[in-house]
Amino acid sequence: MCNLCASSQPWADECFYGDLVSPEGSGSADGEASSLPVYTYDQIATQLTHDYWGGSARSFDVTTGDTLYVDVTGLTASGQAMALQALDAWSHVSGLNFVEVNSDTAPTSTIIETTDAPHSPSNDYIVAAGEDFLGTLEATGDRDTVAVYMTAGQTFTFTLEGEGSSELADPYLYLLNASGAVLAQNDDAVGTDSALTYQATYTGYHYVQAGAFNDQGTGDYRLSVREGSLVADIVFDDTNSGAYCSSSVWNGTIQSSYVNVDPNWAGGANRTDGYYFQTYIHEIGHALGLGHAGNYNGSATYGVDNHYQNDSWQASIMSYFYQTENPNVDADFAYVVGPQVADILAVQALYGTPTSANSGDSIYGNGGNTGTYLDGVHDLSNHVSYTVFDTDGIDVFDFSDSSAHQVMDLREEMFSDLYGRDGNVGIARGTVIEQGRTGGGNDRIIGNDANNELRSGSGLDTVEGGLGRDAILGGSGNDSLSGDGGADLIEGSTGNNVIDGGDGSDLLIGDDVTLAMLTTLYPTWTPPADAQALIDSGSYLTLWEGIADEFGFV
Repeated sequence: MCNLCASSQPWADECFYGDLVSPEGSGSADGEASSLPVYTYDQIATQLTHDYWGGSARSFDVTTGDTLYVDVTGLTASGQAMALQALDAWSHVSGLNFVEVNSDTAPTSTIIETTDAPHSPSNDYIVAAGEDFLGTLEATGDRDTVAVYMTAGQTFTFTLEGEGSSELADPYLYLLNASGAVLAQNDDAVGTDSALTYQATYTGYHYVQAGAFNDQGTGDYRLSVREGSLVADIVFDDTNSGAYCSSSVWNGTIQSSYVNVDPNWAGGANRTDGYYFQTYIHEIGHALGLGHAGNYNGSATYGVDNHYQNDSWQASIMSYFYQTENPNVDADFAYVVGPQVADILAVQALYGTPTSANSGDSIYGNGGNTGTYLDGVHDLSNHVSYTVFDTDGIDVFDFSDSSAHQVMDLREEMFSDLYGRDGNVGIARGTVIEQGRTGGGNDRIIGNDANNELRSGSGLDTVEGGLGRDAILGGSGNDSLSGDGGADLIEGSTGNNVIDGGDGSDLLIGDDVTLAMLTTLYPTWTPPADAQALIDSGSYLTLWEGIADEFGFV
């Protein structure tokens, strides 16, 4: 179970999370934290998948590309919107498909127990698809059995919940054949209520049995019979106070998970840039099998309850410590709007790594085109943090519309300082961003080992190409531009620039690159038809790769 902000209500004035306003530079004292180790992302991921649960992982019995069923009908409209968006965030990094179901359908009729239903298979009470049966377990060890006729191949869903003035506290559901052999059983599918979906293997009567966990409970119950597959793997509700998740687990396999988020939690607003949405992402992390980033639950104090130095939202949304609460984290406060680097490693360790996530030519930042809520998050009122997971395509970090001093780091598992905030955008392991663009501040761009196209705008900029064939455009201002290894094209543009091609066959131009210049330097090179348009738009990499290929530059 997870119960965030347990000591105070997050929507109350005295609770930090209720403000929806970012504290600036409010890091707490380090205390004992400096003597603790610094965890790698892999170690944090192992904490999430194994260590929190005592060394044994838990997950649904599915892999990337498979489907889990979710029921959000128990939430308000705002809760449903946030839950579905949070599920999309996890789907993107896990490859799991979340499909909505609604198991709470009204009965066509209700059968009421008048004489005690028998313990053994019997046709005393026959319940058809669409009907409910109301009964009572009158004594410890009592079980009630009703008959349901099913045709081979037909799928039914059975649910058993406590109901009435003397509610059965912990129902246990069985499905039997005519000889009394158990065909299926379930406990705690939705909170403490039970449910199961079953496809008949023979035509004839099947027997649904209502019992109590360990045969120890008594009380009233409602048994529902519906045709079709309606049992949700994850059920969302908002009837209880607080925010928490509970899961039914058998031999490391999650049978079902139940997520409750109070509709007034952190204000209950339908907004991406707030703690209400972040809580849904966190609790779904639990529902999928992730623990907390530290060995705490309910509340935690940095310097006391953390067992490694870098425990914070910066690495994992499953942490209890916001960025500025941890003095060892170089990041401004921001609400987290998706799984972070360690979370992505953890969920992929449980379910596998998807091969198609934003697999086209994606733009992040200015002109975002992913088709997800990330496209507009930097335009929201509150500051946000997220990690990009992208599997293919020629991808762009475009933050050229900002005049802030920015640090853009395109290496995997690194965070950038963009749009005036420190440490707000990360890159997941295995994600390659090929192009980076900054704006009018004094910026630093750090490339990766791919063929990068890096463009800094006006200002005093530093650009480091890294390995690969890079095209680097310095823009106006006095810049320091370096290519490192590989064959690089570097344009200084205006200003007094320091240019270093590094290893490899490089072309260094102190001024602006022109098509005439390239055809003069490489007279046997045949420019593509759109060469001038590429130069006009600053898209030099395509031209440079063609030249490098033709002349064998490495």
